Amino acid sequence: MPAAACTIRAVTDYDATIFTPVDLVQVSLDVYTDAYRVTGKAMTRFARVADIANQAANTHLHVDEATITEYADPKATVGAMQALVNMDVALLVITAESEAPQRPEMRIPKRSVRAQVGVPPFRLTGMVHVPPGSRPADGVLNATDRFLTMTEATIACAEHPELDRTATAIAFQRARAHLILVADDENPDQLLADVLDDATAERWLHAAEPEQL
Repeated sequence: MPAAACTIRAVTDYDATIFTPVDLVQVSLDVYTDAYRVTGKAMTRFARVADIANQAANTHLHVDEATITEYADPKATVGAMQALVNMDVALLVITAESEAPQRPEMRIPKRSVRAQVGVPPFRLTGMVHVPPGSRPADGVLNATDRFLTMTEATIACAEHPELDRTATAIAFQRARAHLILVADDENPDQLLADVLDDATAERWLHAAEPEQL
């Protein structure tokens, strides 16, 4: 009986650790649509940017202390105590380092591959993360999350070069990507996008109809 009692106490302690609620913390972030940049703060229980984007409570993300900038008129900024950003039209989400604790149950082992993603008006270059044993393209296409993580990211925007920047990690909406080019595992140091010069890549992002190459 004493041994059984010890076992019950051990299981109880273990369960309590797993289901301990994670407190909300405030994190600074930027949300980019195809026309607006919204900068502000959001409350979250998650530390990783893709988790924050994917686990938005409803169709719109609440951004507090918001500054809204329109790409077409960057000098005309609007401030608001709170803005609601439609996540269906969000292209990119970039966060500062969150103080929310990492949640091991949210982690899935993955490997990194180089990629270039066309999410007009942005061109993204960096590392995407796919399950071990999968082909890079399959790993990206078969992912269940709406927003995918890119690390070591470089963001370029030909129409609005003032938006160019780098970031440790970003989340991009896969369904809004016009092009996804990933590294070839047989030659991992060469990005498939390297076969395209910059001018051709930009025409792909902005052409009304596909060009015949």
